[in-house]
Amino acid sequence: MVYNKFVMEMRYPVSLNPAATVYVLSFAEAGNAFERYSEYNPYKLYRSAGVGARIFMSAFGLLGFDYGWGFDKVPIYTPGQKQDKGIFHFIIGQQIR
Repeated sequence: MVYNKFVMEMRYPVSLNPAATVYVLSFAEAGNAFERYSEYNPYKLYRSAGVGARIFMSAFGLLGFDYGWGFDKVPIYTPGQKQDKGIFHFIIGQQIR
């Protein structure tokens, strides 16, 4: 399995209060996965962009709200999900990279 992902995110602080730090953001992503390395094409990417907010509160940790919009049709997707609509994401916790 070969996988590549590119992410660009721009954050703007709304409140830097230590009790509740709030950021608004915009993002753009591109990525794809391939079964074998011989099929790998770094230029065949599925793209998306969106906006969101991150709220860090010491009692709860990191909470995130995003609305993303995919630009390309994905050949395999969740049944019943429309591909021409944006998708809302709710995030709890911070990703470990």
